[in-house]
Amino acid sequence: MSRGMIDIVLYEIDQTIESIERFTTDPGGFLDAYRLTEDERRAFEAWDYGTLYAMGAHPFLLFQVVRSLAVRNGVAIPEIIEQYREAISPHGAPDYIT
Repeated sequence: MSRGMIDIVLYEIDQTIESIERFTTDPGGFLDAYRLTEDERRAFEAWDYGTLYAMGAHPFLLFQVVRSLAVRNGVAIPEIIEQYREAISPHGAPDYIT
């Protein structure tokens, strides 16, 4: 797994409204530009952010993208926070050792 690549993809998704739209409408096409493992790619394509967190995604970057995508879909901030907590809590605290 490549924590760095996961974080790069998260960063790139959240850069512009256009990049969010590209990821949302064609995640596979968006991800083609990045060297991801099969598991990482599956997690992004399914937008399984609990798995991305477990793979080492930086929690701040991950939440920023979760928030951007959820707000775009009309989800309220308190609901976004609750969904995020539920998705990541089974995976414990992040490992910051690099």
